[in-house]
Amino acid sequence: MASKRILTTKARVNMVTSEDVYTTDNQLIIPKGTVLTEDIIAALKDHSVFAIRVDTGGDGVTPVLMDEQETMAEETSGEDIAIESGILEIPEDDGIPNTSETKEFMEFESSFMESVDDLKNVFNSVVMKNEEIDTSLLLSDVKEVVSKGRDSFHILDMLQCMRGYDDVTYVHCMNVALLSNLIGRTVYPEISHEELEVLTLSGLLCDIGKILVPEEVINKAGRLTLPEYNIAKTHVFHGNNILKGLNLDPRIAEVAMRHHERCDGSGYPGGFRGDQIEEFARIVAIADTYDAMTTDRPYRPAICPFEVIHMFEREGLVKYDVKFLLQFLEKAAHAYVNTKVKLSTGETGRVIMINRKELSKPVVKVGDKYYDLSTETSIRIQNIII
Repeated sequence: MASKRILTTKARVNMVTSEDVYTTDNQLIIPKGTVLTEDIIAALKDHSVFAIRVDTGGDGVTPVLMDEQETMAEETSGEDIAIESGILEIPEDDGIPNTSETKEFMEFESSFMESVDDLKNVFNSVVMKNEEIDTSLLLSDVKEVVSKGRDSFHILDMLQCMRGYDDVTYVHCMNVALLSNLIGRTVYPEISHEELEVLTLSGLLCDIGKILVPEEVINKAGRLTLPEYNIAKTHVFHGNNILKGLNLDPRIAEVAMRHHERCDGSGYPGGFRGDQIEEFARIVAIADTYDAMTTDRPYRPAICPFEVIHMFEREGLVKYDVKFLLQFLEKAAHAYVNTKVKLSTGETGRVIMINRKELSKPVVKVGDKYYDLSTETSIRIQNIII
């Protein structure tokens, strides 16, 4: 039977899939031969499946409506050719709202900021009032924020829209917890509930020691002097001392001490290498660095996520645990598929496909043109439009 790849936005009830349909996580969601219903089409969109292959008739069965067949036969746009050739599997640009404009993001934003307020109160009660830490509240908050995302790609996309909220400590810690949670679930799909909680708390509490570092150092608008940098680095000792005194899994205090260590020995405070570094600290190190670089800081503006991914590709393979880094970078890059971006040419377009060999150099559609940034080396993504 003849078939044609179509955009999910053009899918219609009673069409029949001519091949299995998978999510971006390679999970089968619709088998070959499925008759599309409104619910199935909605599910495809929810799972960010942007194109599918459907039967066009030929053996007595006509799964595509006649007017659809005529339309499909007539359409030969550059986008259709691109889809047929396997270059991309994307939705149409028209009518797709920015993530920051959606109801889902507004709910995510509200839940996120409520969680940050709780985290700030918990930090202050533990450090300033010497009270026990309410881990059940913190974990419940993280779970609630995670529930606002459809999947890990959606959460990453919405976190990008929160970049204007960073306060170096509390928002940053919430971001690190969410990213660490994501990395853990990605690399270890069967991770136990208890282990995931320890990892999440490790990310959430990794910078609690910053509360004891002078604010003029933490929030300095310019680059730190060497003496100031040495003061800033003491947050790992403060954090470790605070957390060791609480009724917590000992790995959480160890992560506070070691999340700035690097696998090549270039980190601090101990110059630890590879497996000398607690595994959860190696995960939190990636989350901490990615969030810090993609967020505004008092001394510099946020760096474009694709530039950060490029830096990780170029320099990070020796500094970070590759087992965790590569899977995270692939998730991070794919989170921006169908996102509006501004190119160094001044043009605005959409990311339509990620190059798996060079995650930092996707294919971008600008009008009727397609830029493969892995070959168009003079063009780069300047920033994400949220």
